Amino acid sequence: MRALITENNPVYRNMLEHTLAEQGFDTDTVDSIEIARSYVDSEIYDIIYVNQELKDGRGEQFVAYCNDHDRHKDTPILFLTENSELTAEKLPVKVGGLIHEINEHQIVHFIDLHLDPVFFEGRILFIEDDEVVVSEILAQLKETGYRVTHFRTAEEASAEFDAVTVYGSHAEAYDLVITRLKLKGKMSGDELVSFIRSYEDGRGFIPIIVITDIDSDERRIALYQSGVNDFLQKPILHEELLVRIRNLITNKRLLDKVHDIRRELFSLATTDKLTGCHNRHSLMDFSEKFISQARRHHYPISMLVIDLDYFKMVNDNHGHATGDMVLELTGELLNSSFRDGDLVSRYGGEEFVVLMPHCDGEHARMKAEKLRIAIEELKPVGHEITTSIGVTSIEVGCEKDFEAMFRAGDEGVYSAKDNGRNQVVFVSLD
Repeated sequence: MRALITENNPVYRNMLEHTLAEQGFDTDTVDSIEIARSYVDSEIYDIIYVNQELKDGRGEQFVAYCNDHDRHKDTPILFLTENSELTAEKLPVKVGGLIHEINEHQIVHFIDLHLDPVFFEGRILFIEDDEVVVSEILAQLKETGYRVTHFRTAEEASAEFDAVTVYGSHAEAYDLVITRLKLKGKMSGDELVSFIRSYEDGRGFIPIIVITDIDSDERRIALYQSGVNDFLQKPILHEELLVRIRNLITNKRLLDKVHDIRRELFSLATTDKLTGCHNRHSLMDFSEKFISQARRHHYPISMLVIDLDYFKMVNDNHGHATGDMVLELTGELLNSSFRDGDLVSRYGGEEFVVLMPHCDGEHARMKAEKLRIAIEELKPVGHEITTSIGVTSIEVGCEKDFEAMFRAGDEGVYSAKDNGRNQVVFVSLD
């Protein structure tokens, strides 16, 4: 990324160059409007910084030049002024942000707000039946760049919200709900808020703004207690609406990023990198929870212990790179062969373990046999691979633990290998 610094104060220049370099920018630094114009004519910048006081004129002159420039009319401009009473709205030119002193935190926030794709847009669910309000708000939101889905009743909106199952940072997830409290139809805005907050997944935490003409402290407190994040009173100040929307969506997107990082770290900690299955640590961490839940809620749980036959020969004869490819493709097959609620893990080497809640011994044997055939037909990297599978099950009322299950499954694997390999052996825990 590239940034242009238009600044004649050497101290400010050094601070800006350092801050922008830490954010991954290559910078060009100039101290006059004339030179700055030549740079924007020949280069493309992702961000431009301008001081109001320059060597050969006012910063506004250069900003106006950028605003009219074919390549830079939409480039974010950060404007520095020592006039503490000046705001971006009072400037005769368009800037992305205004600061009164060089502040690293403000600069980084400006970069995030204007250059990070997380903050470029937002998807809004808008519920309002007043045609005048609808036309005004819709036009303003779309002009600002938001994607808006509008409904006139809470019933339609709740059906749409329920149908969009994605949430968080997903591109099609909603980022904000704006609803009027008094709506036509059987469902009120208050009931829509309760409906949304009833979701246990990420959709239940979406920020909500309500539009109301009620001016009551008790009513405002009740709205906040019901799960509303913010509210607007009629008549609506459009500038206020945009600020409140931007703040809520920005905060929501920041939290989305935090949750994405947490999920990524969790995945790294629990996933075997080669096969994409859970790793051994994850298996040991979750297995007892799976079994205790099965015992508490009175349903069976089964285990498959899967060992690839003659795998050492693959490594010895064809190299470890080929062996890794066999394991990778086997992992893909395993992950696609079981339900989301099953725990598919690589125990170590060429051995895999699958825990299947709500699955009794008979069905576990059937699944194991289908898997044995699928692996035999897989022929990863052109090699014929077979597997020996040990199967066991904790039926309702059985008090065995994970260790007992694994011993039984492992016993089944050894029995299958002793009897010629490429077969399924069930070992009862009773």
